[in-house]
Amino acid sequence: MTAARIDNDLTKGLAQPFLILAHVRTGGTFCAHALSNHRQVYCDRGETLHHLSAWRQAGIAVEQIAAAIWHQDGYHAAGFRAIYRQAFHPQVWPLIERARPKVIHLTRRNVTRQGVSYGYQQLVRQGKLPYHPVHSFRGSRPEPVIASPKEITAYALKVKREMAQGAARLAAYTGRVLALTYEDMVCDRESWLEPDTGYRIEDFLDVEHIILQVALRRDFPAPMAEWFANWPEIRAALKAAGLGGLDG
Repeated sequence: MTAARIDNDLTKGLAQPFLILAHVRTGGTFCAHALSNHRQVYCDRGETLHHLSAWRQAGIAVEQIAAAIWHQDGYHAAGFRAIYRQAFHPQVWPLIERARPKVIHLTRRNVTRQGVSYGYQQLVRQGKLPYHPVHSFRGSRPEPVIASPKEITAYALKVKREMAQGAARLAAYTGRVLALTYEDMVCDRESWLEPDTGYRIEDFLDVEHIILQVALRRDFPAPMAEWFANWPEIRAALKAAGLGGLDG
């Protein structure tokens, strides 16, 4: 008679599940890369639930993806990131509410800048502006472009609406939430996540304190005014739409 298999791996099932809920242009990629470099944390670096992610392209359902990541063995915490559209999807949000992962919720103090950045990237994706990476391992500054003030403003308003809707949705969440901003994470040393913020995240996930470093670089480090050759027109359109807080 075959003896019952004894599994003495005490690391199984111990990882604390978490979710980086980071809507567009709020630092989710930076946060995920930083956490993935922590030896006690498993964090998928990609846009995990996106329909073009490696997981989804392999035909894996979002429920199975979440379960696979949240049950990683050998880690103290395991998670991934999602933007609002992905997390609040009718097939996904109920799953999150049942699993109740710890949520690191990232926002941006200046929603107008967030919206303009998103608008720029959407116009790139549509072929209306030349391609330039958002992140790389080198870091570079794009050449100024001429963009449609009307389109940039429309995207900025869209982001403002979605951020308000997301905040309302998250207010009803019964799990633990750590609210941070993009500006909280930015450090003078670009390869570091701001140490005090990093420690807050590590305390939240119940992992040891280390300086969270990344090799990733932002490829748009210049003031926003330098992104656009027609910045005065864009700035005027944003102000006319009630989107302020832009000083250059």
